[in-house]
Amino acid sequence: MNDATANMKASLFSHLEAFAVLRPYFSFSAVRLALGKTPLAAKPSLLREYLSEAMAKEVVHDAGRGWYSSLEKPAALDAEATAPLRVALAKRFPFLPHYVWSTRQVNPWMHHLLGKFVQFVQVESGGEDDVAAFLRKEGWNVIVNPTAKRAKDFAPGERSVVIRGIRRPFDPATEPRVETVLVDLMLENARLRLMDEGERHEMSRKLVTTHRVEMARLLARLGKHHLDLTGLAGTNPEPIIGEK
Repeated sequence: MNDATANMKASLFSHLEAFAVLRPYFSFSAVRLALGKTPLAAKPSLLREYLSEAMAKEVVHDAGRGWYSSLEKPAALDAEATAPLRVALAKRFPFLPHYVWSTRQVNPWMHHLLGKFVQFVQVESGGEDDVAAFLRKEGWNVIVNPTAKRAKDFAPGERSVVIRGIRRPFDPATEPRVETVLVDLMLENARLRLMDEGERHEMSRKLVTTHRVEMARLLARLGKHHLDLTGLAGTNPEPIIGEK
């Protein structure tokens, strides 16, 4: 390695360490911007190579395509919280795309712990009625595609289930991801008021700033709801997600 190469790499690692102090997440574009008019900024393929080396050395960590993080520990959902429902549905509907998540799974990041929980079955549109009929026979308290007007008809509880038909593409083999649940909860809380909205904001902020999420996936899932990113990342998202 010649002196010029060593200096470029040292400069990059120095910038990454500075980013890690200031914010949990930052993008490839933010790194290039911070490098200004340096030779490395003008060589994106080489910059990506050095960033890969930085991740291998754990100077920074992977936060999804084009994103990096100073947070070492990835966020993970407690699968046991939904195990009985997941197993029952997988056995009865092995070929129907769906996934299950629960408000209980965000309890580790809540300031005031939730005492009652709701489970959600996100199922490919058209399968709602079959799933609802099966679960009701199994003794679950089920409501299908509830709107805000019907929120009062549903109460959280150990066997409470909301079934939501969805048309967007998803991979049932990998869902639910933390990023998916953050956005699903944001949308459901707007409809059903499952918890105080300020508490949800704070929970989301705590989750993404203490445990690493895939920022690229989170932004993709937000889609048209991107303006609500401040709710996921705190009142001022800039110090958290950096520049895209």
